[in-house]
Amino acid sequence: MTEMRLRSRAAPDAVAAQVGKVLGDIDHDVLLTGPARVLMPDGRPLCVYLPGHLSPVLERRPEVYEVLHSLRNLKTDNRGLASGTRRRPIVGQQRTRAKRIASAVIGSLETAQRQTYCRLTAWTGDHLSEYEQLRHLLLPMSSALSEHVPDRFAAQALEVAKTHRDYVVPGTVFSTVTVNNTYPTGVHQDAGDLAAGFSALAVLRRGDYAGGRLVFPEWRVAADLRDGDLILMDAHQWHGNTAMSCPHGLKDDRMRQCCGAERISVVAYFRERMTGCRSLAEETRRAEAIAEKRNQFANNLTEADLHGAKGPSPQADRA
Repeated sequence: MTEMRLRSRAAPDAVAAQVGKVLGDIDHDVLLTGPARVLMPDGRPLCVYLPGHLSPVLERRPEVYEVLHSLRNLKTDNRGLASGTRRRPIVGQQRTRAKRIASAVIGSLETAQRQTYCRLTAWTGDHLSEYEQLRHLLLPMSSALSEHVPDRFAAQALEVAKTHRDYVVPGTVFSTVTVNNTYPTGVHQDAGDLAAGFSALAVLRRGDYAGGRLVFPEWRVAADLRDGDLILMDAHQWHGNTAMSCPHGLKDDRMRQCCGAERISVVAYFRERMTGCRSLAEETRRAEAIAEKRNQFANNLTEADLHGAKGPSPQADRA
C-alpha cells in the first residue's frame, strides 16, 4: 500500500466558494488508483483507499445489492449541502428544504428536535430481515477500520461499548448507514457522527457512466471508486463528488432509467449521541407516553373550541 503525506491545502476562500457545489475534475490534482493511505500534514489520516476490498462479499451475497438497490425510491429533501443545492424556505413553514435526492438513512438515530426519543429509522423497523442481510457488507467494512485505522476504530469501539446493543449493528462499530443512489453530493462535512471515529464508504456500480469521483477539495485528492471498492475516511473534512452522466449525456435518475447506470454509496458510521439512549423497548414506551400527552392536549383544545362555539351563556346575556 502506498502511503502519501500531504504538504499543502487549498486556500480557505477557495474551499468556501465550493461549499454546497458539485465538483469537477479540475478540483483535484491527485487521483488515487491503487491501495493508498493518505495522511494530512499533521499526520492524521485523511483516508485509506482499498480497491476491490468488498468484491468477494458482493459476489457471494447478491442479495446485498438487491436490498441497497431497493432503497432507490426513498427520497428526501433534507440533505442540505450534500444535495448539491442550497436550502429554500417552505411557504408557511419554519423548515427549509433542498433538492429531492435518492438518499436513505437506515439503522439507528438518537433524539432530535421533532423526535424526542431514540429509535430505528422507519425503513429499518419495517424491513428488519433486509437490514440484517446488510451485515454481510458492514462486517468487513468494520474489520477494515480495525486493521487500517486502529486508533480511530478503538475510539469508536469505546463508544459502542457504552451504547445499548439495540442500536448497534452486531459485530461492528456502526449504528447508522446512509445509502445514496446515483447522484453527486455537493461539498459538505458530515455532522452528528463521532468526531474521534472514522467513516467507511463502499460503492456498488452498475452500467456505464462517467464522474462520481469522491473528492477532498481542501486537499485536492480524489478517488474514482469502482464496484466493490472501500474507502475509510475522515468525513469531517470537506468532501463531495464530481458530476455524473451516462454516455447519452443524461444525469441522476435518468441515467439509471436510460441505460442502467447506477452508483450506490454506502456510508457506515456511529452517531455520537447514541450512548445516551435507553433500550428500544424503553424508548418506545417513552414515545407512546409523549404521543398520549399530545393527543390529550389536542382533545382539550378541541373541546374548548366546541364550547366557545356555543356562544355566551344565558347569564351573560342578562348581565
